[in-house]
Amino acid sequence: MAAPESLPLKTLRQSPLLSSAAIADGIFRLEFDWPGPAPKAGQFFMIKPERSSVFLPRPAGAESFGGGKLRFLIAVRGRGTRELAAMRPGESAGLSGPLGNCWEDFFPPENPGDGGSGGKAIALVAGGVGVASLSSLAASYPDREFDYYLGVRAAFKDHAGEAAFLGEAALHHRRLLVAAENSGAKHRGLITGFFDPVGYPAVFACGPEAMLREVAAKCREAAVPCRVSLERRMACGVGACLGCTVVTGKGNRRCCADGPIFKAEEFAFDEQQQ
Repeated sequence: MAAPESLPLKTLRQSPLLSSAAIADGIFRLEFDWPGPAPKAGQFFMIKPERSSVFLPRPAGAESFGGGKLRFLIAVRGRGTRELAAMRPGESAGLSGPLGNCWEDFFPPENPGDGGSGGKAIALVAGGVGVASLSSLAASYPDREFDYYLGVRAAFKDHAGEAAFLGEAALHHRRLLVAAENSGAKHRGLITGFFDPVGYPAVFACGPEAMLREVAAKCREAAVPCRVSLERRMACGVGACLGCTVVTGKGNRRCCADGPIFKAEEFAFDEQQQ
């Protein structure tokens, strides 16, 4: 087996699944052995079980990496993700990555005079498994403070369930507000109804495009910089097939190779084709 430092920046390998845990209805945390290059916060991998009935792999943002273990938060949305959720420890999947750009490319500089946070907490707005990408962001900046705004479909039954869903995100926040769409929630409704960007030096968001649109609109009105990580169907993950093209103010861009993170003011929400 090749040593990690001898591998290319992006690599494809068959990696055994170390653990799988159902942490909410239709949401699983998968942990793979990964001796390859470490992902930066916000990057993703293309994943396909070794025994699969689908032709294309599925993209998944890396939640965390350490000790040769790579973790993902997977939402079951179709046949490909159902196969991932059905994997058992010891089975292998083809992992290709790390791919895409990273949050570091958009993070405010340390010096407040250069547009940094000035000691203020930065807002992280997540929809469902979008929290995984933002968790990796917060873990990359342990000296910064973050306020989490998390939107989920169903309220957590208890604090343990909430902590399990958040994973490492539970360790890296100053404030946490969770909004759920069902009647059992303390904050019932969409997370965009509870989020106010006023006073934040920057906002980072990851989740469904409808949520990102509302977050971006609020940030634009409040003149707060906003960066969004898109959830898109992808085929190759490296920009060759042009299957995940998105419309921006600077022309068409490939979500996988030019993203998945974009400046919200450059992303043309009204011109997208899903």
